[in-house]
Amino acid sequence: MATASKSCGVCELRHITTPSLIWCTECDEGLCTECSEHHSLSKSSRSHRVIPIVEYQKLPAEILKYTQYCTKHDKKYQFYCQKHECPCCSKGIVENHKECHDIVELDDIIHNAKTSNALCEIEETLVEVAENLQKIRQHQQDNLTTFKEKRKEIEKEIMKTRIKINNHLDKLQEDLMKQLYAVEEKENLKMCQLLSSLEKKEKEIADCQRNIMNIKQHGTDLQIFLSMQQIEEDVHSKDKFLQSLVEGENLKQQSLSYKKNTSLHNIMSDFVSFGEVHTEAKSCDIVLIKKKVKQAQMMVPTVQSRSIENIKLITHKLINTERKCIYGCCILPDGRLAFAYYSDCKVIVFNINGLKDFEVNMPSYAHDVVYIGRDNTLAVTSGNADKKLITIIDVDRKQIRKTVLLDSNCFGIALKDNRLIYSAADKGIRMINLHDESTCVIVGDKMQQFSYIATYRDNIYQTNTTRSTVTCHNLQDKLQWTFLNESVLRNPYGIAVDNGGNVYVAGFGSANVVVISPDGQQYREVLTASDGLKDPVPLHYSESKNQLLVANLSGKAHLFNFV
Repeated sequence: MATASKSCGVCELRHITTPSLIWCTECDEGLCTECSEHHSLSKSSRSHRVIPIVEYQKLPAEILKYTQYCTKHDKKYQFYCQKHECPCCSKGIVENHKECHDIVELDDIIHNAKTSNALCEIEETLVEVAENLQKIRQHQQDNLTTFKEKRKEIEKEIMKTRIKINNHLDKLQEDLMKQLYAVEEKENLKMCQLLSSLEKKEKEIADCQRNIMNIKQHGTDLQIFLSMQQIEEDVHSKDKFLQSLVEGENLKQQSLSYKKNTSLHNIMSDFVSFGEVHTEAKSCDIVLIKKKVKQAQMMVPTVQSRSIENIKLITHKLINTERKCIYGCCILPDGRLAFAYYSDCKVIVFNINGLKDFEVNMPSYAHDVVYIGRDNTLAVTSGNADKKLITIIDVDRKQIRKTVLLDSNCFGIALKDNRLIYSAADKGIRMINLHDESTCVIVGDKMQQFSYIATYRDNIYQTNTTRSTVTCHNLQDKLQWTFLNESVLRNPYGIAVDNGGNVYVAGFGSANVVVISPDGQQYREVLTASDGLKDPVPLHYSESKNQLLVANLSGKAHLFNFV
């Protein structure tokens, strides 16, 4: 077997070293200029395919190991054993495949290999993997940016907390200092008043002593005798004043003291940090491209798709919905019917006999409703209410389980792989994971208010009542088709898809239901005003029941069977 040598294979057999310029894929060897000319003229090799050696050397090493010749017998592969899925030379057939009956010509197997479906699928899979890797890489880059922004946000929050604490402590310190100065001033005033009084008494006593001395020196005995009683009374009053000072509160030693608030000790012992920083892992909402899976699913249809020409509906039941302004409806697996009453802010569920089973008051408007089978709940959107949220109703308990706050209005809603997809008006179409309430954008185009949506496989369908259009996007936000024909469909609202991919749309302005083929090219009116439709808004298709529920805005709902 020849090898991928840089030298000419023919010249090497002649013990001459000549660089090869071309490579013959049939002979599996390189050839120099002289030998390649002979090779192109020889009858046995003139039809061989040759390529420049530099091009051949571009092939991966894993590919170069696959040659035209059997590695064991050094003979050219001519046959292919379909049982063992391997090429064989003539000797290999005799030695190893005598009992094999599925031996075919190798040329028949490899014919058009470059344009085969298998290679096309491999190329499509590589493109798909590359796109998915790019999406994941972009997601991680976005995560890195978000992580950095979150760090800055936490820094600001920490500094904000620190400033608040500092301001609070400064205020407490200021109040305490004011109290300290006020107490000092008050006690100073008392002591100054006492000192002033004492100085006055000292002066009076000094005057009294001076008077006694003068009397003793210059007064007569009679004068001394007569004044002694008055002097004694003055001395007694001053002594009494001293006794009152000693026995009273004024002579107590005053001193300032400071008693710390015990909470300060708690702050220093218990308050050891501002908080903790940790990471939170949330499930990834990347919607990976799954072309091959989609193709495989389409190869095994579970339900035969009905042609729109063969679709026929008959009335099964008329439901008295009791109220008007119905914007949403759905059929539960057990046959019960749920209706969303927009302005009444209610969801009412009727039993299979058309009688009210229970009702739940909503915290906001009730626009559209969808059933979630995994946990037997209903999800209700709030339309253009001030409270932007999705309300989850527990069907078993007949009460609200929880509400999910949103940053946008939400109108039409659908279920896809246990995740909710909803129309967010000017913020496009979004998907929300109810487990961690994380959201991601599916369709970035702005949606009209009161837009309804439906899903089927990898497609998302939405209505635009203002433009009277129905559009179809895939999960990669690529527009598949747009339907516009106001002569048959005006002001579309509710939308649903059957298990064959046919799209049903309620025409509010045209008082009908129109079915559109999966490719958006064909359409047909299947329900009209004669079937009881009057300003229809929501509709819902039940795959398990094979029924279509249509509700009029003014009340009354019709349940249709397919025949």
